[in-house]
Amino acid sequence: KGPGMFHPYDSGHIAMTYTGLSCLVILGDDLSRVNKDALLAGLRALQLEDGSFCAVLEGSENDMRFVYCASCICYMLDNWSGMDTKKAVDYIRRSMSYDNGLAQGAGLESHGGSTFCGIASLCLMGKLEEVFSEKELNRIRRWCIMRQQNGYHGRPNKPVDTCYSFWVGATLKLLNIFQYTNFERNRNYILSTQDHLVGGFAKWPDSHP
Repeated sequence: KGPGMFHPYDSGHIAMTYTGLSCLVILGDDLSRVNKDALLAGLRALQLEDGSFCAVLEGSENDMRFVYCASCICYMLDNWSGMDTKKAVDYIRRSMSYDNGLAQGAGLESHGGSTFCGIASLCLMGKLEEVFSEKELNRIRRWCIMRQQNGYHGRPNKPVDTCYSFWVGATLKLLNIFQYTNFERNRNYILSTQDHLVGGFAKWPDSHP
């Protein structure tokens, strides 16, 4: 295939749609040129019966990442007709693990990234306190805050990793307890992962970005 030629399998991708809309919003675009009806119809086609989303129409992994992408898309378009929110909420609810973190789906291991995606999706929907009781939210808060050593790790008994300063830190902010974390230790860990030769941040100190 050459430049400008289209193929039937050149379908949209839910994560690229989310990032594309995010970039437009950050750049100050009013989204008036976005074909919102087609976008929302495409989004509906990606939702599965269990409430999760695939990334592409041809089929792919389906998990909490794409529930978050779909929630962001609907929120930015101010139109929740792109998903069945009840099914999505049920999917998030079922993903809560025995240790009170959220997993990529029901019966899977809780994870810092999927916990952010689930909690952030509920916040965007305005349903966080409707879905989880205060007792359950406190358990999720505890699970998240226990992820800090100096920086954060995404799962118990895993090494600290720079990316979880966002995934877990943002979740703690959404749950209104970020102020109880150790800012200085987290800051020092992130700064320790800088590459002073080429710039950028790595997962760990003395690693390449």
